[in-house]
Amino acid sequence: MSGRWLPLLLVVTATGSASLGAQSSQFGVRGFGLPMRPISVRASGTGGGFSLFDSESAVNPASVAQVGRLTAGFQTVQVWSRSESPLGTATIRANRYPGVIVTGPIGGTPLSLAISVSGYTDRNFSLASRDTIELREVPVEVLDTITSLGGISDFRLAIAYRKSPRLQAGLGFHLLTGSNRITSHRVFTDTLYAGASERSTISYQALGISAGVTGRPIRFLTLAGTLRADGRLKVERDTSRVTSTRLPVTVAAGARVELSSRLHFAGGAQFRNWSVADSGLVDLGGVGSVNTTEWSAGLEFLPNPSRPARRPMRIGFYRAGVPFEVLRGTRITETGISAGSSLEFGGGRVRMDFSLSRVWRDGGPDYSERATMLQLGVSIAPPGLR
Repeated sequence: MSGRWLPLLLVVTATGSASLGAQSSQFGVRGFGLPMRPISVRASGTGGGFSLFDSESAVNPASVAQVGRLTAGFQTVQVWSRSESPLGTATIRANRYPGVIVTGPIGGTPLSLAISVSGYTDRNFSLASRDTIELREVPVEVLDTITSLGGISDFRLAIAYRKSPRLQAGLGFHLLTGSNRITSHRVFTDTLYAGASERSTISYQALGISAGVTGRPIRFLTLAGTLRADGRLKVERDTSRVTSTRLPVTVAAGARVELSSRLHFAGGAQFRNWSVADSGLVDLGGVGSVNTTEWSAGLEFLPNPSRPARRPMRIGFYRAGVPFEVLRGTRITETGISAGSSLEFGGGRVRMDFSLSRVWRDGGPDYSERATMLQLGVSIAPPGLR
């Protein structure tokens, strides 16, 4: 099997004659994979509507200023999905560990610090194609399979300044790194020919910076905004440079309204200019990328406002675009609804969050996906540490 087309296939495009096997999403095959939402489980329960105000979501570094004590959090997600394409259907079950965060105030100062790891893109998939090639002037049927495991992770260091209860600001530094472990295999139906396998690793690395602010102009209204710029993504196959392409700038803003002491509403909008990566991907033979927007909104009901983590009820909705198209000119949309709640233990030092989401992805009349996601998060505040 020729090695020269393998990096191109794996970095920016997918073979048109392939059928889908087990993968996280058929819309994560092209480009750099399916973009992830770096939000906590409790923010996910509101559709992401509260993510700009949530200290455990890696969205707005200013939200870290709300942390009152040292806290460590971990989350996992179980996914059940069904994909449909012109080449058939696939039912997938997958498990991911999308987030870890440690955050807390810096004693004696108005500063807070957070270190987090979240997913930037997910690129787990398996593709299979059947073809006929000519060997010694004789047609021979072959079966090719390509499997990718991995994606890009976002390591963030965020520091926030609490000027007053009404105004906070924050700055985040991001390291984007990850890899796809690629295995390709060809089998001949004619047993006179031996099969062939090839393995390689596609590696990614980039740096980014983000800044955010939250403000409370009146008692029941809080506003938030954030700006993030990611640099150039370096892509290597094994130890050889394949390409370098720009990553998007992200602009997001939102509002949170206290409708009453028990009922809160929050919503936001986000824009990412993924089109800056389009020319680089197209030059390598890929379909390219397009700008995306995301809208989210959610409600949180607190049965006991003095203990907000004690069995709250959350619901939410979001709608977003996916940057890497399956076919040029066919936009991919993602729509989700969600619900969630929390339980607390140990005098409030241990909190368990959970959310259930239903997601629909639409890539035109021939490509669609339905997924159910169960997310679980655990946050622990060690005793005696503030």
